[in-house]
Amino acid sequence: MSEFINFNAAEPDLVVQRRAARDLCYSINTGLGDRGSLFQSLFGSVGEGFEQWGNIFCEFGRNINIGNQVFINANGVFLDAFEINIGSHVFIGPNVGIYTSNHDKDLVRRREYAESGAPVAIEDDVWIGGGAIILPGVTVGKGSIIGAGAVVARSVPAYSKVLGIRAQVFPLTMEG
Repeated sequence: MSEFINFNAAEPDLVVQRRAARDLCYSINTGLGDRGSLFQSLFGSVGEGFEQWGNIFCEFGRNINIGNQVFINANGVFLDAFEINIGSHVFIGPNVGIYTSNHDKDLVRRREYAESGAPVAIEDDVWIGGGAIILPGVTVGKGSIIGAGAVVARSVPAYSKVLGIRAQVFPLTMEG
């Protein structure tokens, strides 16, 4: 796991960069322009055969690097205060979140927009199921599968399967 770095999310330069990324995401999501060119402008790098369906949101964009033959389904959220490196032949399901930053746990520091974070790496041949969340500092090893709805807080060794968040059934009473 990567070492976390502190920063102030309200720095004026970061605010300007977020607005630029938001505008590019808006253009992509509403079909205002060539999606391929817009992704080239938004992301740090985009490999061959990249495909993305539906809406997408990222915080900065420039910190996202995409390998070859990557597919991202609809409604991905990529909070890229730090690098998100996605290898080749990666499939990312709908409604997946990849987050590189956290708000400070101390409420006074949180009011001052203090955050910390670390890069995320998704190695080659990974499949991330719908609704999964990858948290800051995580590396998902080559060939791994992240099950739908999983919340991944620790790095995953290569060729592993991560499954979690199984719902439990509880009887209802008349009071609820």
